[in-house]
Amino acid sequence: MAVFLLAFFLILRAALVQALVVDRIVAVVNDEVITLSELDEAAAPLYQRFLPRAKDPVEREKLLRQIRYRVLNQMIDEKLLAQEAERLDIKVSPQEIDRFIARFKEQSGLDEEKFRKFLRSQGLSYEEYRKRVAEQIKRLKLVQGHVQERIVVTDEEIEKYYREHYLKGAKTKYELAAIIITGPEADKKAQEAYQALKAGEDFKQVAARYSSIKGSGEGLGSFRPEELAPEVREVVTRLKPGEISPPIKVGKSWQIFKLQAIYSEASQPLGKVRAEIEQRLRQEKIDQLLQNWIKELRQKAYIRVLL
Repeated sequence: MAVFLLAFFLILRAALVQALVVDRIVAVVNDEVITLSELDEAAAPLYQRFLPRAKDPVEREKLLRQIRYRVLNQMIDEKLLAQEAERLDIKVSPQEIDRFIARFKEQSGLDEEKFRKFLRSQGLSYEEYRKRVAEQIKRLKLVQGHVQERIVVTDEEIEKYYREHYLKGAKTKYELAAIIITGPEADKKAQEAYQALKAGEDFKQVAARYSSIKGSGEGLGSFRPEELAPEVREVVTRLKPGEISPPIKVGKSWQIFKLQAIYSEASQPLGKVRAEIEQRLRQEKIDQLLQNWIKELRQKAYIRVLL
């Protein structure tokens, strides 16, 4: 009996030690820490996407470490921005959170029941989700206040971009509408939608009935071939304007495309694409300034990586 009890306590001690090791600290950012369990939770989507491809244990371990370092660096940047928002006492009202959630539900086509189901699938309570939204809004306000107001895009920059990207080596673009179906029995629903289209039903009406992405049946936008997923590009580039593709499996969704038009970027006058170019240049400048600012924050901060 004594031997059994000793063995039991040794096993229990080993389990406790293992639990402590699993949830160890992997980074210190000023006076806050990031744990391994937090890192693994944030990296879970990348684990699911890439780790199954690595069959060799050594290669798998190498890939695991690469993903962890990549995600940990992103988490450190987010932690620094959150701390800066706290230092500047940036506030978020309940009304701002409500509006953010309302827009998310509208854009995702989720009613209240489906929204709550989505939260459960993410392992989040409603209050936890609101807290995450509040932190996201704080970071947006922080970036807008520190970076965005300093951005100026001149007419000369817009015209230069147009000459270099729209007039030289003009590329074909495909204007697409789509029916994107996700969730249970997506393949079956995609076939039903396709049969309805073959029977002559209007694409927008079928999209409104079947698509998980609101408004996708009216148009997704214009894309160069290289901007499309390989499986989509292979089908879409063979279509003629007005034609509809059969259902295509893209990741976890099934998608049916309608090619609305084919045109060359150079065929568009500057006046038509000016706003698009300005937004693109503005975003590039924002990204660059944001990276420079995060670099400054890192230089001033106490950061210790223990991974």
